[in-house]
Amino acid sequence: MATGASRAKENATVIVTAREDVVSVDPLNTAASGLSAFGEALDATANNVANVGTTGFQSQVANLQNVAGRGAVVASISTDPSAAGVQPTGAGTNVGISGRGFFILASPSGGPPVYTRNGNFSVDADGNLVDPSTGLEVQGFSAGGSTGTITIPPGVENITVGANGAVYGVFADGQQTLLGTIALATFQNAGGLSRIGDGYEATAGSGAAQIGTPATVGYGSLAGGIGAGH
Repeated sequence: MATGASRAKENATVIVTAREDVVSVDPLNTAASGLSAFGEALDATANNVANVGTTGFQSQVANLQNVAGRGAVVASISTDPSAAGVQPTGAGTNVGISGRGFFILASPSGGPPVYTRNGNFSVDADGNLVDPSTGLEVQGFSAGGSTGTITIPPGVENITVGANGAVYGVFADGQQTLLGTIALATFQNAGGLSRIGDGYEATAGSGAAQIGTPATVGYGSLAGGIGAGH
């Protein structure tokens, strides 16, 4: 027969075993985690406010998640894929996007492409259509259909860009020649793109880039003489 003391010991053992499956919640750690998450979200908001005047800037959003035993944490910081503002510039090399697409810029040394919504392009000394802030070359399709950099030959005095991305060079005699077509990229989840400088890189979260031409379903259309605004 068990004594009173032995029965009490058995009961105590049962109680300890039952509590092993209970998630320990430290209210101080939970509060600290919540404050840290709030701080990161506040940093993202402050960055958005600081870049109100940045050409082509897209705001970022801190995505919060509740984790058992820890409280709120920042699961990820995603980019708002909505279009940046645009404004007329009158420059033929400035191109605005209406829709989901991103311009494609070739990285030097064969690195991964950079994607941008900022179409304030110019022509460099070698006749390449480039992003002037980085010198990265704008990618597209040649008049013959091959992929590569959009190039502007000598003698072209003006450039026009159609809604379908077709780039025409206008010569002194008024003759127009098709120089190529600007390509666009779309992503399954544009919010998963990783910011790099003023542009973005594809990630596992964004999915691989789907390359196409403007004015086709899902890519959006272009307008020449319009640049990314503030």
